[in-house]
Amino acid sequence: MPRNEVTKFCKRHGYGDLARKTGRHRAQFLVTSDVATVLAYNSEFRGFANYNSLADDNKSALGLLELVVFRSPVKTLAMRHRTTTARTMRRLWNGTDYEVSSVVRGKLRSIKLWRLKHLTQTFWPSPVVDNVTAGAWWVKNPNDLIDRLSARRCEACGGTSGPFEMHHLRRVGDLQSVLAVWKQSGWRRKTIVLCPSCRTTVSGRKHARTESRVR
Repeated sequence: MPRNEVTKFCKRHGYGDLARKTGRHRAQFLVTSDVATVLAYNSEFRGFANYNSLADDNKSALGLLELVVFRSPVKTLAMRHRTTTARTMRRLWNGTDYEVSSVVRGKLRSIKLWRLKHLTQTFWPSPVVDNVTAGAWWVKNPNDLIDRLSARRCEACGGTSGPFEMHHLRRVGDLQSVLAVWKQSGWRRKTIVLCPSCRTTVSGRKHARTESRVR
């Protein structure tokens, strides 16, 4: 896992100093509730950890960041309640985790301060990383512009006498009935391979223009 990404993440959110292992309070959370503060810290740290969960050294690389991130909300809550960090930690401790409680619709609910032990690390199932995924085959179509030109067949009349040109019109409505078959193929995106005779048919139309690909 890139160490510089961990440093940038910590600096961007203002958690504290990784080198000194010290957390820093965040002034924007001094006016919010304890629940909102913990939810904000959880979403940030959990999202970063899950994003890098495929890394083999995920938990070891994020161990120092976890310590700084933990100390930052504790200092923030302590400053908000004008107390010490030790008293704040004792108030949040609930057996195995640090939690804040709130009453929602008459029921008491607890929100844990997210730690790395709550992370479910996933592993890449295949040793081949740069492999073409199954979904990529759906976008592989033999009817590419070059492939269609190489077929040497007019898509309007079916003629085989060249040279052939890849013709392009701005609007489908510019086409006449002679090219009605092509109108039904929206996936061609207004391109069609034409022989010289069919090219002459549409050459004088409004908005007509030709690409430079000729075979």
